[in-house]
Amino acid sequence: MDEFRWILLGLGLLLIGGIWWWGARRPDQAPGNAELREPVLENLRSAPPARDWGVPPLEPLNIRAAEFERVPVLDTPMMAEAGPSHSPAPEPAAPAPAAANAAERQKIVTIRVCAPGEARWSGAELMAALEEQGLSLGRYQVFHRNHIDGRSLFCVASLVEPGTFDMATMPEEEFRGVTLFAVLPGPLGPLETFDELIATARGLAEELSGMLQDAKGMALTMQRAGALREDVERFQARLPAG
Repeated sequence: MDEFRWILLGLGLLLIGGIWWWGARRPDQAPGNAELREPVLENLRSAPPARDWGVPPLEPLNIRAAEFERVPVLDTPMMAEAGPSHSPAPEPAAPAPAAANAAERQKIVTIRVCAPGEARWSGAELMAALEEQGLSLGRYQVFHRNHIDGRSLFCVASLVEPGTFDMATMPEEEFRGVTLFAVLPGPLGPLETFDELIATARGLAEELSGMLQDAKGMALTMQRAGALREDVERFQARLPAG
């Protein structure tokens, strides 16, 4: 028992001596730490000053809006993807009804009457034939067949551009042919107007010994004339009632 006490006493003395030695050693390390800290402080002193951005603190930046004057305008709205949501997605809007195509609401029928071969008609001869068919010079310097209400059923223009007639010089001029055209619908129904157009073209061809042609310059045979009439009939059926 006495031997165990002496062992504890020795260990206590060793612990006390170690504590005293450690406390005496720390002041000796201080100069060394100072030497280590000195270069770091010197580097901080010699470091370049912070960059000056030219904007005082707490002052907002001035954005030059003139740089964005030519920002393109979007034709369609910008779309952003939404995050996940438990609410049902909105139903797509119904498409707007498309505007009716102008070509479906209007049709132009064209017939040519041409002199045969290299022949030419004198202006006086052509003028007499046009007047015989009830045509008179009117708007746009072309001949018109007018309805009883004064509106034009169809027109007759020169086959040579610009297609106009000058009454002062027409008798002395020569003409290769004329073009009859009707814009449907007009004062009469499309089929009635077409029949009047064909009848007038045939009357001119008979008086002037001319040839009937379609808009492409092909011979206007009975079959071709019938096909054109059927086309006008289909057009008339597509027109709204009333």
